[in-house]
Amino acid sequence: MRAALPKCGRSARRTAWRRVLRAAIAVPLAVIGLVVLASPGTCKDRLAGYAYKDTQDLVALVEDAAALIEAKGDEAFKDFAQKDSKWLNADRYLFAYTLEGVTAFHPLTPGLIGQNVMDLKDMNGKQIIRQITNIGQRPASDASGWVFYLWEDHAQLTPSWKATYVHKAVTPDHKIYVVGSGSYSIKVEKAFIEERVKRAARLLQSAGKDEAFKRFHNRASPFFFLDAYIFVLNEQGETLVDPAYPNRTGRTVIEFQDAVGFFAFKSALRKLEHADEAWVQYLWPKPGASSPSRKLIYVRKVKVGDDVFIVGSDFFLATPIWMRV
Repeated sequence: MRAALPKCGRSARRTAWRRVLRAAIAVPLAVIGLVVLASPGTCKDRLAGYAYKDTQDLVALVEDAAALIEAKGDEAFKDFAQKDSKWLNADRYLFAYTLEGVTAFHPLTPGLIGQNVMDLKDMNGKQIIRQITNIGQRPASDASGWVFYLWEDHAQLTPSWKATYVHKAVTPDHKIYVVGSGSYSIKVEKAFIEERVKRAARLLQSAGKDEAFKRFHNRASPFFFLDAYIFVLNEQGETLVDPAYPNRTGRTVIEFQDAVGFFAFKSALRKLEHADEAWVQYLWPKPGASSPSRKLIYVRKVKVGDDVFIVGSDFFLATPIWMRV
């Protein structure tokens, strides 16, 4: 059951219509009507990719912030600094960086403004700001994405995973910022898993097996996120990349059975005989839980030269066991 979608902010709608008008100038009159009809739903469509309201709320906030920067430039930072506003409150705050890694706005640590923090790393050595600014380096003017990193949460005894959504914003005077906000309590979304597996598949095809496998094992890479990781199998169900057992290769998982005797990986491989990707649900004890919890595996079939690899990841669903995926 999906949560109701947050409304796209007024500033986001205004920016969407401005983009529509610019696009309309460049297309024949016969298709202007189609462009106008399709474009206002863009923000809502983006939010619809997420199952949980807290994810949708965070995405909507950052989308609205990017739209305000596009409309007002640096003046938008004054709005973001207003306490007890939608931008800054007990639950949320925004940050902004230049593509060079210089802090443009940070209400909690204003002393960082003007400083280059490109080398900031998380507990695993992951380059947080570099991954954030990499999203801004993408050619699309509305590029966006997620960065996940292990960070100190002052409310917890141990470091926690933080999920940060960022969006590229171009000011009226052509400055480029990456604006974002994060949360320690975001639930793992199917969209997160699918995006990371697809990214891993692209890396495998572009960089080759040796380089890709090395990065999949590296905890400082984007392929370790929210207590999830990338694994790689061959078509016989033997592990080639297995971060759960980093010092072991060739572990056979095809005969793995879940809490009720279901062959999860065998089912996934059968699905891949007729498709390039597959989702499989199974039941497994979650740490701290008294009964089995739902877990999902997402796998993709990737061909590199004459080799076929099965790239995937899995995660525990946050929704109760009796709810459908």
